[in-house]
Amino acid sequence: MSKTKTEILSLLIEGNYISGTALAEQLGVSRTAVWKNIQQLKEDGYNITAVTNKGYKLVKTSSRINESLLAGTVEKSSLLDQLIYKKTIDSTQNHAFRILDQYDGNIVIVSGGQTDGRGRFKREWLSPEETGLYMSLVLRPGISNQNMIVFNLFMSLAISEAIRESTGLKSGIKWPNDIFINDKKVCGFLTEVISADNIVETIVCGIGININPSAVTEALGTATTITGELKDSEFDMNHFIDVLFKKIEYYYDRFLSESFSSIKDSWLEQAIIFNRILTITTVKEKLRGKALDITDEGYLVILDGDHNIHKVISADIEI
Repeated sequence: MSKTKTEILSLLIEGNYISGTALAEQLGVSRTAVWKNIQQLKEDGYNITAVTNKGYKLVKTSSRINESLLAGTVEKSSLLDQLIYKKTIDSTQNHAFRILDQYDGNIVIVSGGQTDGRGRFKREWLSPEETGLYMSLVLRPGISNQNMIVFNLFMSLAISEAIRESTGLKSGIKWPNDIFINDKKVCGFLTEVISADNIVETIVCGIGININPSAVTEALGTATTITGELKDSEFDMNHFIDVLFKKIEYYYDRFLSESFSSIKDSWLEQAIIFNRILTITTVKEKLRGKALDITDEGYLVILDGDHNIHKVISADIEI
C-alpha cells in the first residue's frame, strides 16, 4: 500500500469526518491526490463515506485485524518505530526475543492468533486464530531496575482505559496485570526485562486480549471476550487498536517521567481487588486477607485474618 493511502487511513481510523482540504494540508498533497487515493481505498474494500461540508469518514465494523489500518496506526505513533504483523504465530513474546537485536528503537509484534501463547509463571495462554489481539512491545527505557516496579500499574491502567473508552464496557484491574469485565478475565499481560548494571535496557511486554468468543473461552468459564460482553453492540478491532496504542504511549511517557502517585487515584478507581477476601500466593507463602491499599512504590498492602499487615510486590491473586 502506498504511503499516502496509509497516512489517509491513519487519520480516518479515529472515526471522525475529515475534509479533503484538511487531509491535503496534513499530508502535503493536493486535494485531487486525496480524492484519487480515497477512490483507490474504496476499490480495496474500505467503506469510506463522503458527506458535503463534512468530508470523509471511515465506517468501521470489523472485529478482525486489518494490516493496513494497523500500519497506519503505528505510522503516526511517536512511541513505536517498527511493526511486525503475523496473522498467526507461535508466540509474540517468543518472537520478540528472537528479533529484538535486529532492530533499533521500539518494536511492536502483533498477531490475531498464537499456537504457543504463555502468560505469567509460564502458564498456557489459549489464543486460537482470529479470537483475540496478541501483541508484544519491545521498549528501551534506560531506567533503573527500581523504577520498573510500577510499570505494570501504568500499563494496566492504559489497557483498561482503552477498553472503557472504545467499547463503553466497565473494565477493572486485578493487581498486578489482569483486566476483568464482570468478574471474568478479558486480558492479561506479561512483563519481562533485560537489564545490566542495574539499568533496564529492554522491556518486553506481552499482551493478550480476548476479543471474539470461542469454544475455548466459553469452556473456561472464568474468561470472557469483548464482543461477548458487548452482545449486539458493534465492535471495531482497528479503532480499538488505535485507542489502545494511544493509551499505551500516553501512560508509558508518564511512567518514564512521573511517579505512580500521579495516577494512583485513577488506578484505584478501576481496581477490583478491594472490599473482598483474596487468596494471595507469593514465592514464600500463601495468604488470605483483604487488600487495604497500594503504596506509591507499587506494593500491595494486605491485612490477613490474624490482623497482620503484609506488603506484597509480586504475587498471584485469586478473587
